[in-house]
Amino acid sequence: MNARAQLPAVADHRPPQILAPVGIFAAPDKFEHAQRVAKVFAESALVPSHFQNKLANCLIALNIADRMGEDPLTVMQNLAIVSGKPCWQTQYMIARANKSGVFSSRITWRAEGQGGDLAVTASAALADSGEVVSVAVSMAMAKADGWLKNAKYQSMPEHMLRWRSAAMLIRLYAPEVMLGIQSTEEVEDATQSAPRDVTPPRQVVSSAQPAGPRPSGPPRLAASKPAPEAEKPAPVETQQPDPAVEDDAEAVVTQFENDVQLARTEEDIADCEAVVTPYAESDRLCRAQRQRIENAAEAARERIKASTDLEQDEAEPDVDPNDADFKKGAEAARAGQKRCVIQAIREDETRFAKWKAGFDSVEAEG
Repeated sequence: MNARAQLPAVADHRPPQILAPVGIFAAPDKFEHAQRVAKVFAESALVPSHFQNKLANCLIALNIADRMGEDPLTVMQNLAIVSGKPCWQTQYMIARANKSGVFSSRITWRAEGQGGDLAVTASAALADSGEVVSVAVSMAMAKADGWLKNAKYQSMPEHMLRWRSAAMLIRLYAPEVMLGIQSTEEVEDATQSAPRDVTPPRQVVSSAQPAGPRPSGPPRLAASKPAPEAEKPAPVETQQPDPAVEDDAEAVVTQFENDVQLARTEEDIADCEAVVTPYAESDRLCRAQRQRIENAAEAARERIKASTDLEQDEAEPDVDPNDADFKKGAEAARAGQKRCVIQAIREDETRFAKWKAGFDSVEAEG
């Protein structure tokens, strides 16, 4: 028998692939198709400005949507970029967590105290064990961690604490739901509490001669050196906009558009406008962003006005049945008249309303 044939087989010890491609990067044909889809989104005006005309951003957002099994437009509408970091709108995180199946119940909140003693606790029950888990945040915590630099903690403290507690609860017990990405408030607060130092380091050139003993021996002739040229002034660099500042402003404008949709009174709109006022006064908003704020605020005012007018129209005025005009309207209805023939009543809106109420009361009886 061949001795070579009796040797045991050598196991294949090749290391497995460390980073397996996922999502749209798993296959070339899938990646090419995703590029065509991303181009459509990049050319659309229905996506936020940080995706418009930015093919790479749209492509990465498509990959996130593919991994989450989510609609790409929904992901783009709720994915912001703050200081170069992707972050989710908190209401989207809550919606995803509530329907993810990780929790057997919806996330609920409990608020305690007022002012500086305000504390909010977010709670939910785990689906696998039934255990009720919770995360509490407070204004004392917000002050200690520097969150109060965000003006929203002054205008709507309980609202901000609700979102912050929910985001922490989701990232603690269901981080896979949002791929571990933080919320907009968390990234904004971290950015404001730890400002970046963009001052370039100063280079100090020493003109002193090196220390040490002088060389021995006769003096040597130093080689002639050309005279130094006149120092040219440094070219003036055009200051480019800071991408972090642009992302911060865009996140604030997007949040304003979301918050103002929930406004129910003019005071609510004023509170939302107070948040973006510092950005507008410091010229951190471009013309398009200012126009978006104005359009959103105007749409909210028209919605509130329409709702108020509808409530007023639906409210039935209290009319005294013993009123003379009321009685005349009732008499006209009993006499078979089809309209008011008294000119003085027709020309007076208040009197005509009373006449009409009397007229309608007889028709209702009949």
